[in-house]
Amino acid sequence: MNLKHVFYLVSFLFISMVGYSQDDFENWNKRYTEINITDLIHYEKTYADSVDNGLIEGKYYSRMGFYRLEASFQGEKRKTADSIIVSMKNVNKLFGNKKFDLLLDKAITEYLFKIDGTNYWLPIQDVLKESFENEIAKSDIVMLYCVLFNEHRFNGALYNTFLISEFQKEPINN
Repeated sequence: MNLKHVFYLVSFLFISMVGYSQDDFENWNKRYTEINITDLIHYEKTYADSVDNGLIEGKYYSRMGFYRLEASFQGEKRKTADSIIVSMKNVNKLFGNKKFDLLLDKAITEYLFKIDGTNYWLPIQDVLKESFENEIAKSDIVMLYCVLFNEHRFNGALYNTFLISEFQKEPINN
């Protein structure tokens, strides 16, 4: 094979990889619906109130969803409450995959974000923690890709937990 053929082969492979990886990102990105968290939380609280007041049959419900949302990192972190981890695992048992329970057990850190003018504590997958802390600074705007674990318990407790499963630092728009 001469140098010209090698060049064309390498160029073809590079263009193919870029094309396929962009397509994979687009498909992955589409899987996470962009949402307004304020509207979603309001809807979930209203639905829970309807259940609690007997307007909707049943007392326990849960669901899982994949969402992306833009947030401003507030520079704080804390330990995830055990009740949050238990709730995520309850929902995962119904809609997820049992092998992910270990991943949920390790989601022991949550970060504070401002979204739509409201502060939210969001847990993060343990494997992302180091990258997040190295790449994201206080006040940075980030796109968060989250799995929503929604659980309304028999006692009326409502959990809307957004587990960060990926993040992307947003470029500054000038």
